Amino acid sequence: MVPYVNGDQQNYMNSGQIAPSARLNALLRSLPLIALALSAVVALRQSYRAHRSVRENHPPDETPLPTPPPHVSIILPVRNEEATIDACLASLLAQDYPDFAITIIDDSSTDATPRLLAEWRTRDERIQVHRIDHLPGGWAGKTHALHTGVTLTRGEWLLFTDADTHHAQQTLRLMVGYALHRQDDMLSMSTNLMTISGPAMPLLMPISEVLLAQRVTPAEVRDPASPRAFAFGQYILLRRKSYLATGGYTAAGIRSTSIDDLALAEQFKQYGQRIEVVNGRGLVMNRQWTTWKSARLGWRKSLYGEIFRSYIPLTALLAALAFIAYGLGPLFVLLYTLRSGKVRRFSTLLAGITLVAQIDAKRCFDREYELILPWSLTAPAGWVACGILALDVARLILTGQRADWKGRQLPKQEVAFPQSHRDILSALLSSINSLSHDGGISSGVWEEMEGDTV
Repeated sequence: MVPYVNGDQQNYMNSGQIAPSARLNALLRSLPLIALALSAVVALRQSYRAHRSVRENHPPDETPLPTPPPHVSIILPVRNEEATIDACLASLLAQDYPDFAITIIDDSSTDATPRLLAEWRTRDERIQVHRIDHLPGGWAGKTHALHTGVTLTRGEWLLFTDADTHHAQQTLRLMVGYALHRQDDMLSMSTNLMTISGPAMPLLMPISEVLLAQRVTPAEVRDPASPRAFAFGQYILLRRKSYLATGGYTAAGIRSTSIDDLALAEQFKQYGQRIEVVNGRGLVMNRQWTTWKSARLGWRKSLYGEIFRSYIPLTALLAALAFIAYGLGPLFVLLYTLRSGKVRRFSTLLAGITLVAQIDAKRCFDREYELILPWSLTAPAGWVACGILALDVARLILTGQRADWKGRQLPKQEVAFPQSHRDILSALLSSINSLSHDGGISSGVWEEMEGDTV
């Protein structure tokens, strides 16, 4: 027997059950198209920002130095750098700048680096070497080495640089003159790469530049009204008084970070210091990511530190999935439509726009690295590779492990909360504290939470 259903009941069923179900099905069917549209928008924005970044990245103008020129303390942190230290020091000592000294901070090297440094120290009185045998708790190796170098030097200006760099003779003179003329407090540069061969560098380095361009462009870095900041750790020239005024690497959330260059630049910007990034290609060359292993370790270190500064631990997993989908999705759609003959579809157009924009964005930086056009066609593969590397970082974070760098685990990452976040967190922890006294939360848990708060 079929139960009687009146008209009102039928309308209710249609509006309350059938219609929502139909809307849900329609939404599910449209999700691939929405994802493709979003990918196209992202790719077009990447292309625009990449062109803008390259256009805004100009070399430093040559400006006469004052008389006398300021003394520059070059601070060089090293850890097991026997393969590169000789070339680096030779290029630094050959600078045509009239007044500088080099302070090398040997961060517990275990290879031939200490012996080589001892030999260099006897050759030139401008070189001083200080060895660190114990890393204090809560510090990352590089940030501690750089800050130690600041405390041991007297220069009005400081230059932070890396042992895998090679400097043209005029670099320091050009950069100091430009920084003084522009009244910069921090001046950094993008550099040339000594090795752009093999599969890792041509595939990943331009994609890294594309990602950076989405975050910030050179004009935004030098704009005092913009909160965006960046610096390249291979070459950071800065005023000592500005470093001390901002707290430098002693500031909370910075001493333990693995992305010391970005963190210091943001710290300077927050304190109202003037920072700038210029095109230093041809002035400084550096060697990195020569193998897949070095690329994986470099990405792991940087992304690990960036995730903790984003306050969202799941960011690594979400980013990994997004990178893989962004690289594979549009390509699969194009291959499917071509194979099925269903080319005249809106989805095909969106996938084509995405792919062309991806290639164009990568091509902007491929030209900077003098890579041939076929490398630009690997843009989708580059995004997938980035996703796989991000999955590795997500695995570390979700399993409670830490990234390692040069044979040493990175310290537990501090989070440098903005003041607004601190106020909210302080109120929240105060509420939790009252609960703990009432027996709602154990004192051990409370102490652990309090200890993690910066």
